[in-house]
Amino acid sequence: MHPPSLVTEDYDPTLEAVAALQAHGHTVEPDEEFARWQIDGREWISHDDLLAIALRLGLVDGPGLVQ
Repeated sequence: MHPPSLVTEDYDPTLEAVAALQAHGHTVEPDEEFARWQIDGREWISHDDLLAIALRLGLVDGPGLVQ
């Protein structure tokens, strides 16, 4: 999770969510275009849904949240 002062222009919240999910034992795979994602072999989801899952699990911070 990145405090706002550490977020750079190349920061990608989707990649942060992927890394957080993988660090907690989940398998996360993109489709060929990196437009949809599969978590633990389940149905394909959008990057917005991927972020929502990581947020609900408490693995990443939402936009504008500071710890």
